Amino acid sequence: MNRDVFLWLGIILMTATLCAQVSPQPAGVSNSTEPASPASALAPGTILSVELSKSLDAKKLKANDKFETRTVIDLLSHGQIVIPRNTKILGHVTEAKAHGKQSAGSMVGVVFDRALMKDGRELPLQAAVQAVARPLQTGSAFPADDPMAGATTGMPSASQSQRGSITGTASTGSQFPNQGGYPPTSGNGLPDPASTTGSSVSPLGPTSKGVVGIKGLSLESSGPASVISSKTENVHLDRGAQLILRVQ
Repeated sequence: MNRDVFLWLGIILMTATLCAQVSPQPAGVSNSTEPASPASALAPGTILSVELSKSLDAKKLKANDKFETRTVIDLLSHGQIVIPRNTKILGHVTEAKAHGKQSAGSMVGVVFDRALMKDGRELPLQAAVQAVARPLQTGSAFPADDPMAGATTGMPSASQSQRGSITGTASTGSQFPNQGGYPPTSGNGLPDPASTTGSSVSPLGPTSKGVVGIKGLSLESSGPASVISSKTENVHLDRGAQLILRVQ
């Protein structure tokens, strides 16, 4: 009888010890080791450098028309690529007005609202246009039929020095280093006068603001909405035009 009692006491003590060693999983905590999605990593103020995949022309656009840009460098967070180079950043036209004899001035309003990742995921993204400039070269760096063709059209390769960080700075040096023949820029994003001999276009930098190097155009942004306008001519941005986007 005593032997049975001691046996049951031993089983009870062993069970209690095992239960004490297994801590309960707190509510809301996941065991998943998957990294955070790129969308959740893009904090307000994050800078994206993109180029237009097709031209934008106020004469051909109307509200709700879709348009596409592509990133020109990798965007890093904690050493990991969250937005790879050549990722599509998609937007739509909010309003458009063409210049004409009966209607002076022109404008195009745009909103960027999502990123289309290479694995097919669509990630919500709100970003305003911080700066705009002419293409770095004739024609687009991103032909529509070959999303990776930028690597063979004079664009620098996506080396470590060309990867921007989540805060808009580069992992090494500048976000837009002087590679591939690009002239360096001054603090306001304009070309360095000492280095632009024979070159009329330079890459925009993370501090660039407004319309750079395109006469007659102006840029205004309010929240995620941006408006490019002209008082004297039709608003037209060529394919490959540079845009600096700031996440809202």
